Amino acid sequence: MLARGSATTTQFGELADRHDVASPLTCGGLMGDHLIVAHAAVRACAGYSRHDAPSILLDGSSMARDTEHGRAVTAQLTRRHGTLEEAIAAGAFALNAAGLPKGISRQARAASEDYFYSRLKLSPSDELGESGQTVEALELMPEPMYRALEDVVALVVDGEYEELRGLSGDRLRVEDLSRRLEDDCPEALVLPPRETYVVEAITKSDDPDLPGWAYFLDLWTETGPAHLHIEGELEESGDRFTATLNDILP
Repeated sequence: MLARGSATTTQFGELADRHDVASPLTCGGLMGDHLIVAHAAVRACAGYSRHDAPSILLDGSSMARDTEHGRAVTAQLTRRHGTLEEAIAAGAFALNAAGLPKGISRQARAASEDYFYSRLKLSPSDELGESGQTVEALELMPEPMYRALEDVVALVVDGEYEELRGLSGDRLRVEDLSRRLEDDCPEALVLPPRETYVVEAITKSDDPDLPGWAYFLDLWTETGPAHLHIEGELEESGDRFTATLNDILP
């Protein structure tokens, strides 16, 4: 994990600097990579891409409340996200609650406003919410990747917290998994349709010494995308893939 003010080249992203949030990472697959504005709140905004939205590296899992990332997401979940302005304000509030310097939260807010207002041409008063639940006709991910990820999603849907802890390499605690899925964002989850497992949800590592893929996959309810998504990595072995779980977050 990063020390405050340090920089690193991530396995699945570009050079990341804790003081340079204006240059977002390009992938949400690394544990601790925090999208400043909650993905679930803005994913239906015209032109939005989680690859391009401003993000910052935070220490730890978003579910563990004793970590920087956990404090941020816990605080963010308490704020209103009815409009785009509220969602951006909630993102800055969360970074302050995590204990980051006010200068960083100000930069984060400015980067978010630049992305949504200047680049996407959206307005602060735009109301947020799902604008229909039609799944876009995107290229499907290969079948072996789909099967590996569906196994992870099935464990989430069934509430198999011990097995999910194992998939995280014991980094995620059972009590944190339970709280996130049953208390923070309680929803009746179902297995997503096959057409939601698209190539946009995966990102290939650029590091030849660390081969593999990161994934960022929305969970699903009977009516469409759930409030939460899962993040982790896929490792290829022959014609099979093995998935690990890094986090479950909004």
